[in-house]
Amino acid sequence: MCGTNTTTNNNPASRLLLSAVGVVVALAGLYAGPATAQGIVLDEVIVTAQKREQTLEDVPASVSAISGETVRDLLGAAENIRALTNRVPSLNVESSNGRTQPRFYLRGLGNIDFDNNAAQPVGMVFDDIFLESNVLRSLPLFDIQRVEVLKGPQGSLFGRNTNAGLVKIDSVKPSDDRDAYVSLAYGDHDTVAFEAATNVQASENVDMRGSVKYQRRSNWIDNIANGSGNDYGEFDELGYRLQFLYDAGGTFSGLLKLHGFHQEGTQPQVFYANGLEVGSKGVRSGFDETQANHDSAAGAGMELDHFGVMLNLEWDLESFTITSITGVDELENFQFTDVDGGVSTFDDNDIGRLGFSTFPVATGDGLDDHTQFTQEIRLSTETENMFFQGGIFVLNEDMIIRSQDFANGFTDFVDQRTDSFAVFGQVELMATDSFSIVAGARFTFDEKDLFVIPGPNSSAVADSINVQDDYLSWDLAFVFDISEDWSLYGRLANASRGPVTIGRFGFVSSAETETSDSIEFGFKSTLFGGRGRWNLSAYSFNVDDQQLSATGGGANVNRLLNADGVKGNGFETDFEILFTDNLLFIANASYNNTEIDDPDLNDLACGSAPSCTKLDPILVVGGGPFGEDVVAIDGNPLPRAPEWMYNLILQWNLPVGEGDFYIHTDWNYRDDSNLFLHESVEFVADSRWLGGLRIGYRSDNGLDVALVGRNITDEISVDGGINFNNLTIFINEPAFWGVEVRKDW
Repeated sequence: MCGTNTTTNNNPASRLLLSAVGVVVALAGLYAGPATAQGIVLDEVIVTAQKREQTLEDVPASVSAISGETVRDLLGAAENIRALTNRVPSLNVESSNGRTQPRFYLRGLGNIDFDNNAAQPVGMVFDDIFLESNVLRSLPLFDIQRVEVLKGPQGSLFGRNTNAGLVKIDSVKPSDDRDAYVSLAYGDHDTVAFEAATNVQASENVDMRGSVKYQRRSNWIDNIANGSGNDYGEFDELGYRLQFLYDAGGTFSGLLKLHGFHQEGTQPQVFYANGLEVGSKGVRSGFDETQANHDSAAGAGMELDHFGVMLNLEWDLESFTITSITGVDELENFQFTDVDGGVSTFDDNDIGRLGFSTFPVATGDGLDDHTQFTQEIRLSTETENMFFQGGIFVLNEDMIIRSQDFANGFTDFVDQRTDSFAVFGQVELMATDSFSIVAGARFTFDEKDLFVIPGPNSSAVADSINVQDDYLSWDLAFVFDISEDWSLYGRLANASRGPVTIGRFGFVSSAETETSDSIEFGFKSTLFGGRGRWNLSAYSFNVDDQQLSATGGGANVNRLLNADGVKGNGFETDFEILFTDNLLFIANASYNNTEIDDPDLNDLACGSAPSCTKLDPILVVGGGPFGEDVVAIDGNPLPRAPEWMYNLILQWNLPVGEGDFYIHTDWNYRDDSNLFLHESVEFVADSRWLGGLRIGYRSDNGLDVALVGRNITDEISVDGGINFNNLTIFINEPAFWGVEVRKDW
């Protein structure tokens, strides 16, 4: 395997984390007596990881849950869904399109493809609706009940494209409780955020909930190419949700949700030409994130409009329950930017200079039309020793993708349709009071039709691809309660990602179905009389025919590859301790080791000028279609797969008057990881610690006033790069400080 392996023995961050946790555990033991006597215990965690409410300890899988309150803290800087990155073990979230099209990675498995029709191996479910498109996943987060992250294959219950795991998000549902709030925030870069939600009891049987979020930020990045100042960084977002819950008294309930969001801004992503230097990783000396140098006449911008409807119907009959979940989502979007990130120059003296580009690349992509329809019908039944659920699932997706090359003046279109049908079932048998077995299976049929439609002045050729496959996913697990406070679990699981296609700018390719096999064992425990919780899991997986995206090389295109195999292993652990009523400490960590296992697999190395420092064996010098070197990537780790990730949270409250003064801080660490399939010294998402802080006063009548800080040490690190032109990068969000006022009823 290329590169240097990181272990707890030679990683200072690992030693720091282990030392901190050791001190915390020792302190917890000292506090055990008095705290237990006071009856201080952690709240029970309820999840729906198996499509029904269960305690976290009863689920035979690695599941992490983030409360709605914690999600709110993470979003305090007008952040978006990327704020979830590294907040739970093994989860990484990034995007080369800024606030849109997030890409999720779990246990090192993900997809770096930036295309609008890219298929991800990490699924996302929002309010019981599977979101196929990564553009749909751009939704703003607000009024959230809980986020659950399910690690490992989830094919039986959640289906296609979940062979790495699933991110499941649930919003707050209507009820007859008052449960209302209003929040207003202001911060750096003239950032304004407004959020509100309330329940309304329309009648004895009908409850309503309305929630809305608006946030905007002004331009704060100067484009020195035109000297105008404050050109980029602006965004304007509105999200809304209106829900109607009808309850007929226990035998029937229906939930109707109307929701949507609008996003626009001056730049989907700000690229910095030659933000890297040859021979070193990390942003170069003299780099200034407040200055861009873009010369595209087309400019830059983004806009997205979405509207969706969800209908959840449930009949609770004497011996079984029938559930029907229907979803329709429509959206349009387009985003364009100066991808090369610099002023075009043909002077050899400018090669490698910060803010200068060797040739112009200005492109835009979007969905002129997109519709997703999903339907799930599920039946469940329960006896004293058995629970069963099973059903059918249908997904239809239609999209028309528009790709424009502004530098060369042409447009291409891709028309793609996806159809998927599945039959699934899961059964849990309680063999004894302390031992249960869970088994599930799902049969899926997938089909994709893609048509390339060249526009005026395009050199692309009209083309089409039809791919289809059927496959069986399954899992088998057990839970054994050793005692009231300790349980063991084990899980074998198999899931698949169906065949995929792309056709950007006429470069058509496809990849066949990939299949993941995973085994994991772990324990879940309650410590110190209910004040502590410690969970740990260890896993190993193999992926056959893994779908990989070879991005860039010598041109702004993607290619789909199938690796014979990819293997991985690692562990995840999370620890939580409530020292007193007023002091909570949370720590989690993950180690993920991935390796491409295919002696014949190759990639096109970076075609940048200046060239990156290649670390892979060169098979053919200049053998690529644009003169790139062809390199072997067998043994490389997967891209965007840091080995070590940590997260630390400390929450302290102090009663003052008729309320509480509080300090909440969170810190997360990410190890180095490759940006592409090939390895180089420069194209690395470098390691970093990012910290957040929230200091405030919360009164007993629900008024909360807080100072909010994100990335409080202002650490700037490489988040992504462009390897086909210059040593071009994009970065993480810089420091943010603001104030927030919230009132709850």
